[in-house]
Amino acid sequence: MKMNPCPCCKGRAYFADIQVGGLKMWQVTCEQCGLSTEYDDDKFFCRDRWNLRQENSSLKMWVTTLAILLPFFSITCFLFGYLAGASLWK
Repeated sequence: MKMNPCPCCKGRAYFADIQVGGLKMWQVTCEQCGLSTEYDDDKFFCRDRWNLRQENSSLKMWVTTLAILLPFFSITCFLFGYLAGASLWK
């Protein structure tokens, strides 16, 4: 099964399994940093959840960047508009 590298450290991921009450549970874990998915009884579901982490981490990075830059641009535009309006009235 093809698994993407870890979104945190780019380490190799592997499957870990555990027996819980006669049911085999699966988990995908990074061998370098230990990041892992939740245990689930469906091996393919765990793999799909792991492979989506990279896409989700990229989306979170862009949302965080926009959240940081939005106040800066808002204040800059306000000040520019205020100064431009003040210079028109002189």
